[in-house]
Amino acid sequence: MKKVDKIVNFMRSLEEVCIVQRDLLLYNGLIENDAMHIFKLSFLIMLIRPYLKQEVNYTKMLELALVHDIAEGKAGDYTAANQIANPNLKEEKQLKEIKAIKELKKLLPPPLDKKIYNLYQEYEKKETLEAKIVSALDKLEANLQANQYKDGDVRYWKKCENGEEYYKMALKKKPIVAEINEKIITDLEKTIISLSSENMKRCKVKIKDKKC
Repeated sequence: MKKVDKIVNFMRSLEEVCIVQRDLLLYNGLIENDAMHIFKLSFLIMLIRPYLKQEVNYTKMLELALVHDIAEGKAGDYTAANQIANPNLKEEKQLKEIKAIKELKKLLPPPLDKKIYNLYQEYEKKETLEAKIVSALDKLEANLQANQYKDGDVRYWKKCENGEEYYKMALKKKPIVAEINEKIITDLEKTIISLSSENMKRCKVKIKDKKC
């Protein structure tokens, strides 16, 4: 098969990523999909990049953002809330996504096949600074988006499967943010936690062991 034919087939497979729905709502009530999330995550990387104190590979971060969820097009989305409520789902998710990324790798000609595969593995292992930053921003972007529906009506979280977990997650600091130790990311986390807390109070949402 010609290189260009493989590239076309890969592009077709990316449409699967565009229809993977997440638990998050846009401000107008539409359901967010993985492609929307990847778009916003990429912009968030661009927006925080000038304020990072440590040297990073900016291109690598954008590439990591682009590939980090592509396996979900074939494996489906395993929400964070469901993984917390059902720990066994994490292993199931990993197995399905490993199979999926190997299928995607086969669609591409060299050297793209190894490049996409290695980027995905780098993100999953989270051993490089770039992967850690993208992983942290991935979670922060999701938490920020969760607060956008109807200007902060977070009552819909409860309607999601195991949605109570989202209220707890929204108020917790993430260890990876502390590990990265970049002021702009730490400040972003504080702002989003504060926004979540304010919206929960305004919506009179209460969770166990936490008054809101």
